[in-house]
Amino acid sequence: MLRFSDPHHFRKVVAGFCMVAAPLLLLVGMVVHPDRKTDEAAQLAVVAGNLDAWFASHMFVLAALVVAVPAVLGLMHMLREREVALGHMGGGLAMLGLMALTALVAIDGLVVWQMAIAGESPVMTALYQSFTDTAGIFIPVFVLSLAFAMGMVVLAMGLYRARAVQSWMAAFAAFGAVCLAIAGPAASDVLAVVGGAFLFVGLGSIGRMVAAESDEDWMHTPERGDFRALPGLR
Repeated sequence: MLRFSDPHHFRKVVAGFCMVAAPLLLLVGMVVHPDRKTDEAAQLAVVAGNLDAWFASHMFVLAALVVAVPAVLGLMHMLREREVALGHMGGGLAMLGLMALTALVAIDGLVVWQMAIAGESPVMTALYQSFTDTAGIFIPVFVLSLAFAMGMVVLAMGLYRARAVQSWMAAFAAFGAVCLAIAGPAASDVLAVVGGAFLFVGLGSIGRMVAAESDEDWMHTPERGDFRALPGLR
């Protein structure tokens, strides 16, 4: 039960649910996403031939970004007593990245979608190229979107150092976020799906652990007694 009148229990359940739901929605979006191309004209042609899949994919990703906000806040909460600096730094970077990614999805999923509906033309291709060539768009949207992966790596490092989760959970979450950050510029569908899968297993496992733990453990995240350090990272 959610128990709306109990704020601590309610936040625990919401955080755990979002840690599972966010990467799951993202993974579905990555699987549905049509082929990625580095050439703008070729990408518009792909979008024009897969309008429904393109729109659906980005709606799944947009939903994932919304749900990811409470998930990140939950990870920060788990580091509020140990590795606090890493929690604040990682959470801040992740939130910054989520805002930039929301703008990126709005451009890529909605604007480009409408451009493809209007029909392929040199004008549309030139407009699409301006999104990636103009510094005023490229820096605050494309560059800052990488902050999410950076933030997840820092949060994973904090969780690992605090022994708040199993080491493989932190490693999977960090690796998945990095793969997703590389998949976009590399236009790699395989890397995007792999990244989404690793993030789902890592962050989703943390979410299941949070949802199942007691309210007391949520209030004061304990060190895991069965924690095993990664090789070379004692």
